Amino acid sequence: MRAIILPGNGDGDVRRSNWYKWLEGKLLSSAVCSDVILKNMPDPVAAKRSIWLPFVLSLGAGPDTMVIGHSSGAVAAMRLLEDHKLAGVVLVSSCHTDLGDASERASGYYPPSGGEWQWEKIRANAGIGGGNIRILHSDDDCFIPLAEAQHVAD
Repeated sequence: MRAIILPGNGDGDVRRSNWYKWLEGKLLSSAVCSDVILKNMPDPVAAKRSIWLPFVLSLGAGPDTMVIGHSSGAVAAMRLLEDHKLAGVVLVSSCHTDLGDASERASGYYPPSGGEWQWEKIRANAGIGGGNIRILHSDDDCFIPLAEAQHVAD
């Protein structure tokens, strides 16, 4: 299986940010994945949907791919699932609103401008038979309230 790690927005060098490089190494050394893709994202600060989703597809995201998305990367993974089948997703610090932030609102992921969430399609397109979704969220995340991830989980 292939894995694609989608970072959160804000940093152009993903190998030096957060836990992304560590996870890449763990996935490869454990033989969970034969291929792990960790790339710097285009438009890393604004994380526009119109740029990120085509880029993720160009990396080969498909039915044999697990996407691990963090923050903006988690939101991108959810929108990707609305129209594309994946082997599954791990959503880390996911949200469903723009959190009242103008730059998040401008990214194009969130309702109303990004369209309503298509939760049934998201579930159906995650793995064979659907529903291969894991959600990780800290109860003291300083950026995204736990209630956001709880809504996504529900």
